[in-house]
Amino acid sequence: MSTTTASIEKMIDDSMRKLTKTKAFTDWFNSQQISDGDLILINNSFIYRKPLIKTTKNSQYIGLKTKNKELDFSNISIAIPSDFDADFKVLNSKDKSLPLLEPLSQAVKREISHLGQLVFFLIGELIEIPLSVEIQNSTIHELKFDPLAKKQEIVESNGVKIFVVNQLTDPEIAWNSVKSDIEKLLGNNISAFERVFAAAFEKLQNEARLEMNLPDSSTDRTNNSFIARLRQSVIEQRRLYKLALDKCISGNDENDINLREVMRIAYNFADDAIKLLQLFVSITDSKAVLLWSTLKAHHDVAEAFRNLPWTKSDQKPSPGLYVEKIKGARNRAFHNLLFFDRTIEADLDGIQVNAKRLTLLPPYSQRKTTIALDYEDREIVEILKELTRAPETIVSIDFWIKNSAVMETFENLLESTEDALWMLNSIRNG
Repeated sequence: MSTTTASIEKMIDDSMRKLTKTKAFTDWFNSQQISDGDLILINNSFIYRKPLIKTTKNSQYIGLKTKNKELDFSNISIAIPSDFDADFKVLNSKDKSLPLLEPLSQAVKREISHLGQLVFFLIGELIEIPLSVEIQNSTIHELKFDPLAKKQEIVESNGVKIFVVNQLTDPEIAWNSVKSDIEKLLGNNISAFERVFAAAFEKLQNEARLEMNLPDSSTDRTNNSFIARLRQSVIEQRRLYKLALDKCISGNDENDINLREVMRIAYNFADDAIKLLQLFVSITDSKAVLLWSTLKAHHDVAEAFRNLPWTKSDQKPSPGLYVEKIKGARNRAFHNLLFFDRTIEADLDGIQVNAKRLTLLPPYSQRKTTIALDYEDREIVEILKELTRAPETIVSIDFWIKNSAVMETFENLLESTEDALWMLNSIRNG
């Protein structure tokens, strides 16, 4: 066993040891009738996959045998058994249909040789690229994005005046930073310039790019990788979520202002986090060594989902149901101008509706715009059809409290995946 593969094997061993110390595993293990030599298998997917995950679940399961009714970590192996849904499964040592076992060291070497290069885009370094666009003005000719600029300012280069910005998110901040300088240059023409500046800034936003440099085995770890930036964003959102949630719990949340902030952050997190979870699960379906290295983190996310107060339960936690529940709560809170909790029906029996025109067999190209049955007051009915109500979803404060664990475990999954990828990157050509 080479020193290089030993490092990833140790990471897998650590992940397995931490997973088997969780309450979920120990409760399951203590409920089983365990004999020496039994094979304990860990599932390679802990969430309800349909319809979120499109890839095929990896057929390789990591496991270890028992010795003296305890787990034998010196005997971690890879097996290809028949599929199972539970998080953990025990195969009796006397079962004649036990799957063949491949030593972990051998499986790791094989998997690393098949990793390929594309998966390492997750740790690709992101580089800010300067960009300039033309401004339709006779005095200031250019709008330039310079990520290294200390401030927004008007500069001159080779006789050309350039409006320099150091951010691409807020044109108003950029404009107000140099408005007084522009007034000195343009005088009464500032209003016309503001319009062409706005158009140029929008073009700059549309055309600006981040350059990604994919790593090779000699690349040093960077805090500006794609996955590092994702993790930094989750850390900040989790910080803001905790601040708002603490104020909710304190009982001093007048008009539910902080609760609405909790819902807003949870809504945005759920939408993006589930897409990333879909990405990670799909990647580990084909890159088993990455899953084995992050097994504990994947299981923790599933447990955090499972521990939420659900209105219905599945054997495996459903990310789709998680998103649906959060969006429903958010929609009810934010879309409550028409605060009705049920559909309204009016009995029109005996009410005469004066028909005007029946149109049949319109040209195919006009099928969506043709009014098949026109009648008196049809326009009013069409407007009434647009009035809808938000789904009836009540979510307790306990849900939002336990949702903190979902966010935390997801942050840990990002960190664990990042660590594993840098480790695998350093040894893939070793």
